[in-house]
Amino acid sequence: MRPARRIRVLHVITRMIVGGAQENTLLTATRLDPARYDITLASGPTIGPEGTLEPRIPGGLRFVRVPELVRDPHPIKDPVALARLYGLVRAGRFDIVHTHTTKAGLLGRIAAICARVPVIVHTPHGHAFHGYLGTGGSSALRIVERALTARTTRVICLTDAERQDHLQLRIGAPEKFSVVHSGVDLERFRTPRGTPESARRALGLPENVPLIGCVARLVPVKGVQHLLDAVPAVRAAVPGTTVVFVGDGPLRGSLQRTAAARGLDRAVVFLGLRDDVPDILPLFDVVALPSLNEGMGRAAVEALAAGRPVVGSRISGIQNVVADGETGILVRPGDSEALAGAIVRCLRDLEGRRAMGARGQRSVDGYGIDAMVEKIDQIYTALLAARSGPRSGERANSLV
Repeated sequence: MRPARRIRVLHVITRMIVGGAQENTLLTATRLDPARYDITLASGPTIGPEGTLEPRIPGGLRFVRVPELVRDPHPIKDPVALARLYGLVRAGRFDIVHTHTTKAGLLGRIAAICARVPVIVHTPHGHAFHGYLGTGGSSALRIVERALTARTTRVICLTDAERQDHLQLRIGAPEKFSVVHSGVDLERFRTPRGTPESARRALGLPENVPLIGCVARLVPVKGVQHLLDAVPAVRAAVPGTTVVFVGDGPLRGSLQRTAAARGLDRAVVFLGLRDDVPDILPLFDVVALPSLNEGMGRAAVEALAAGRPVVGSRISGIQNVVADGETGILVRPGDSEALAGAIVRCLRDLEGRRAMGARGQRSVDGYGIDAMVEKIDQIYTALLAARSGPRSGERANSLV
């Protein structure tokens, strides 16, 4: 008897930097059952100060570089990237093409459509309809997304709020969308290594003062500039409070210069990229997430898993993770005054912080890695069966 063929899946993403979308993609590609799935991961060049996840790509996972697949629109590179992706899809004879993030989603789905791939899945990881592009760019993106979604088998949103945003903007019919939370290694964040005291000393953080943590890429859409603007008011209300930025990005230099110019260099610490975030989060009294746009707010899930209350923006994604008044406090995005006020309220209420932290740890049980992978596996299986028509059972069996 001829051995059964595994399901061939191509994942396409623009770059494998340190970020929630990339973590999600790598976990999906590596945790799906290798006995059932033959996975290929394609990415553009990973450049920039945000760091890279490429060293974590296991040797057994087929990885393809598409040099022209860059994040920003490019009149020459974009057509070349599309041609390369089309060639890759045709040569691989994939059963499923699963694209991630906006740019890879545009070019990857066009390539898959042209190559007549049976199942095309797209995960936006937080849409770019606002917060990234100007008014004209956002309008154009909505038009393109409506056309592509009509030819996409399924769009996977990270939260109910993200799905609702797509429906309100009439991007596609309700049956086109599924919700699958991005998977987080919850136990790793619930059981840090070492003690807070030793971790503070190792990182050079001041002792016996409140610490506000922000784990994020240092880019405008993460709202980090608004957190820096909130520091003087927080320090005036709770002397000695120190804000700790964990992460890197193009804004780091300007944030450091601004902090120095305002005399806040002792009140703000930049730790840069870290691979020990689960051990750092317990040091914080409050975690601040002032983002202007988020797909889910993976950092919020991690903070809650670590038992830390979250002060974040009331935006799609975060508001599905953080329960206002229960596991944190939500404020209007871009409002540094409201952000400062919410942080001060948390710092002044020790018992309230502890209660929020305890509720937060219980609230994120559904965000584990296994739950995410199981749901994606179920979606793949159902979509392949539906595409194969009356003989779906025979088709599905032949693939596994």
